[in-house]
Amino acid sequence: MGILDELIGGGQRQKEYRDFVDRYEQGDPSQGYSDQEVLKRYGDVSHAVPPDQYAQAAIEALAKLSPEERGAFVKMLQERATARGVALPRQVAPEPKELGEVLTDLHGKPGQLRDILVSGDAQPQEQAQPSNPIIDMLASPQAKAVLAGIAAMVVKRVMQGSSRTA
Repeated sequence: MGILDELIGGGQRQKEYRDFVDRYEQGDPSQGYSDQEVLKRYGDVSHAVPPDQYAQAAIEALAKLSPEERGAFVKMLQERATARGVALPRQVAPEPKELGEVLTDLHGKPGQLRDILVSGDAQPQEQAQPSNPIIDMLASPQAKAVLAGIAAMVVKRVMQGSSRTA
């Protein structure tokens, strides 16, 4: 399993991820970390769990957003999916369970969800300012909050399963 084994085993990697989860749970879920960190953490853990665990993490992350934030996320998701020629499974309600199922479906095709949520102008910014880190890579604060939340919930569940002190 790789990353999940490292998280269970303790050590520096576990401390880094525990810190990430703590930052996610304190304050606004879209703040406290860079887009790059969110994409890395999400990439590290999102495909390391089965679809049902991913779906549960997505539902939990979406539940932390207000109804207005979920509505803005749905609108952005629909616009960006359409622009990339990706058909969403159905008209999406801004409700955690249904939206979590849609994200799980998109996640089932490696890279698809990330491609939709990463801003289209991320590459030009990087090329225009190679010495500057990419700023605002993710399409919206809600996209950042959702990916951070999915990663944090996956990590939290893995670490709670291995230790009752998490």
